[in-house]
Amino acid sequence: MMRRLLSAAAVWACLAGVSPAVGLAQAQDADAAVATIREQILFARYDDAVASSRHYLTRQDLTAAQRNAGLEVLAIAQLANRNDTRASEVLSLLYSRDPGHRLADPDASPMVQGAFARAREAHPERVEVRLEHTPPVLDQRESPEIRVQVVEGRDAVSEVRLAYRTGTAGRYARLVMELDADGVARARLPLVGDPAHEQLVDYTLTAMAPSLTPLAQLGSEAEPLSLTVPRAQREAPAAAPVLASPTTPEPHDDGGSIAGKWWFWTLVVGVVAGGVTAAVLAQPSSPSGSLGHVTLR
Repeated sequence: MMRRLLSAAAVWACLAGVSPAVGLAQAQDADAAVATIREQILFARYDDAVASSRHYLTRQDLTAAQRNAGLEVLAIAQLANRNDTRASEVLSLLYSRDPGHRLADPDASPMVQGAFARAREAHPERVEVRLEHTPPVLDQRESPEIRVQVVEGRDAVSEVRLAYRTGTAGRYARLVMELDADGVARARLPLVGDPAHEQLVDYTLTAMAPSLTPLAQLGSEAEPLSLTVPRAQREAPAAAPVLASPTTPEPHDDGGSIAGKWWFWTLVVGVVAGGVTAAVLAQPSSPSGSLGHVTLR
């Protein structure tokens, strides 16, 4: 039902004065557009298939796999239309972008399979894919981010893979990096090992075609790229406690007899001194003589 609707959309576009290719590009996404082109070939509408394929390939939103699919259907349509020269040119471009490309239809005619096999075995010069990368320099222990830019051949690259190992590991681990529309691939490496020691990381970067054929590479397992993760910083020692200045100790009550109390002897001395004074004052006055009256104090 979907295929019939797509064909109907193409017919409507023709009646409206719009080319079928433009109608297809506006009405469907990339994968559905390729499916419609294959249907055109199936029903021997080879000229329409060629026109639709060429317009499809002008789109700027295609992935590497979608663009290769467009080249495939264009070559098939040209072969079916007995235009072998143009078909050979398209196949040469296809296999320069992806040397490992395989026909999506395993039941294609012997003529089509033979043409694709000859183009693949001719090993056309590969499209130039160039990567730019600078190993990160870390000033503290953190998970390092690996960043690589696909500066040429971006539309031929399906993914960028990162292979890495630590200094103590014997084998490389592999992961697929996140590749954005600007051709920048990013990934973070996990931290392993003892934080008290530096961590040496060896790694390689590889740009892949949709068939996972390498198109460009930085570093190799024999001569890898490398970076160093610094050891963790030690924590600062705790500050020494501030001691209070010495003070005069409070008198200590040792719980002894009353004779050992300071206030007891102070009271005794006061009482004795008071008694002596009172005794002196109580003495009778001395008799008066010829020399006059003298009072003893």
